[in-house]
Amino acid sequence: MNLRVESVFDNRKEIKKVTELYEGSFPQNERIPMKLLLWKAKQDFVDFLVIYDNDVFVGFTYLITREDLTYVLYIAIDNKIRSKGYGSLALAQIKEKYPDNRIILNIEVIDETASNYEQRVTRRKFYTRNGYEGSSYSYRDRWGLYEVMIHGGKVNAEEFHALLKRFAGALLFSVFKPQITPSTEL
Repeated sequence: MNLRVESVFDNRKEIKKVTELYEGSFPQNERIPMKLLLWKAKQDFVDFLVIYDNDVFVGFTYLITREDLTYVLYIAIDNKIRSKGYGSLALAQIKEKYPDNRIILNIEVIDETASNYEQRVTRRKFYTRNGYEGSSYSYRDRWGLYEVMIHGGKVNAEEFHALLKRFAGALLFSVFKPQITPSTEL
């Protein structure tokens, strides 16, 4: 495998593939409109990256950074090549791109009553195998409750909040109303 990444803006022909993968990988309630993602990705603190193995489309990542904190808002690997190590390689590339940063991401909380309980457990194990651990925080927005996982250190609610506000802007931030609280409180 020879993984490489390019900005989605450097390879506009892949936007259709990225959009299809995005829509197929995330439930509608978790998706920010693609036009808004593309517009926000023009900011210098956002990386919207297409992943390739040589010249074969593998997937994408959408990363937001503030100071030494990088948030993986989205990461998706093409269904046709999942379970072949690409997800782990993509996470390793994020660590290489931001070697001095703490990296955070959200996953659905483990809920035995959820219809996708097994998928949630498998996803958490995947991130744990790749060096992520529970941060002791939960993230809640208008659409769901998520566990915040981290690689490379600790995070506090205020700095995660500040990162989200920088990305969203004051108006959008007030619309999606994120809450970051200690896990035991939810």
